[in-house]
Amino acid sequence: MSEGYDEDLAMYEEAGKQEQKGLDNDALMRPIGDLDYPTSPAAVTPDQTVGEAIEKLAQRRIGALLVTQDERLVGIFAERDLLLKELWKGDKLNRPVSEFMTPDPDTLTPDDTIAFALNRMVEGGYRNVPLVDPAQKPVGLLTMRDVMAHIISYFPTEVINVPPHSEHNPPDRSVDGG
Repeated sequence: MSEGYDEDLAMYEEAGKQEQKGLDNDALMRPIGDLDYPTSPAAVTPDQTVGEAIEKLAQRRIGALLVTQDERLVGIFAERDLLLKELWKGDKLNRPVSEFMTPDPDTLTPDDTIAFALNRMVEGGYRNVPLVDPAQKPVGLLTMRDVMAHIISYFPTEVINVPPHSEHNPPDRSVDGG
């Protein structure tokens, strides 16, 4: 199993030892800043090559890089850009990230609520949203994984104890007639 899975399992088991808490409006109205997100997100400059960006994504095992210039956010480069724009073909690996990034991405601040962030991510189809300060200086990167980990922390036992189902191990439908 992957390292990420083992880390997540340990986090959920630890959360399960804590008193069970209810997921309610207060939990979703907490600020994003209460979540654990990288305070120093990975970044590249617009003139770095796609190849360099891909290497950084792979080395850090992350799904997105902020594109910054003079300490200001100018774009985001994500694994979706890599896949949907077929950046492994031709000479694209040597071209600048600026040609393929999403310029001026939607952003959030650490003071925005988790509920607002979740809505923004779902409505926009985003897996990653940069967090910025009032001067548009990046202070973090909120991922869908961060939000899901927060929500799951409210009922870790239920999530951990769900039996696996797949085409190789389908649920037994004969019990309920289905």
